[in-house]
Amino acid sequence: MSRVYFHSPSGDAELRGSEYAWLGSVAVGPAEAAWDLDQRHGLDRARDILALVPDAPDDPTSAALHTYLRKAEEQERATMRPISYEPQRHLIAWLRTCLRSGLRLVVAGVELRSTNVALNTALVAGSDPVRLAAKISGWCEAHCWVEGPERAWLADIIDTALTAGLYRWGLWYSDMPAGPRDQWSDQGWEQVLDLLRARDDEPVVMSYSAAVRFPNAAAAGQESLGDRWYDLPKSEQWQAAMDGLRRGRPWARLAPDTLSDVTFGLPVTVYDLLAPDRDDRVRAAADQEEAAPL
Repeated sequence: MSRVYFHSPSGDAELRGSEYAWLGSVAVGPAEAAWDLDQRHGLDRARDILALVPDAPDDPTSAALHTYLRKAEEQERATMRPISYEPQRHLIAWLRTCLRSGLRLVVAGVELRSTNVALNTALVAGSDPVRLAAKISGWCEAHCWVEGPERAWLADIIDTALTAGLYRWGLWYSDMPAGPRDQWSDQGWEQVLDLLRARDDEPVVMSYSAAVRFPNAAAAGQESLGDRWYDLPKSEQWQAAMDGLRRGRPWARLAPDTLSDVTFGLPVTVYDLLAPDRDDRVRAAADQEEAAPL
């Protein structure tokens, strides 16, 4: 079972993998609503989206999507009755999946990823709990972190989300198919809150169980040490890795001034891609990125 780890020099906490998956669903919810790919009117919207996806023969995903679109359009033009809507249903279901997993988009010569666009949509359309879900979902593997003074702020957002039911304390499940859901799975938020509120003088850093845990030599920028990294005292590993994060990944810091303003790649949302001045918006975002100080 996967985990999201919350590390600090004084102790760790674990969030269940099932809650990590749930946070991913919370994070992409605003984008999926904005894409508006419903079965009844979804073909027109699918055309709009696939106009942004290059029909590249060497890309099996885009090639398949455009093939499905052509089949759905053939079905739309059919005059024989009854008409099968299976090609359209197949297209929309597969397009939804690809948008979630990561689809290459090209707009006005600018390349984007649908996953980044989705998470940016959560940042502009969501509440702080939705924004935090996006940051955890998108960047826990990259060791997003909170500094000591902001730990209580982060805990308050989590508390708000739990009270609203947006995050889950736990869930009931059954050990048997079709059996009573009488088993409780704690999701780990109580551990996380206890850790965050335990003190305010140490950072808390995330990692994901399917990737490398923190602290590590890559975060510290000391891969050249090889196995000698593991000979360093834990305190030295922590300090070196935190210095590396602060120096090399400032975008991964969670704070009131970064939660919504620091975006995933270019600051482009689904709303931008569906706007009449789409190309201008995307070009402006790319120009802004190029002009940003290093």
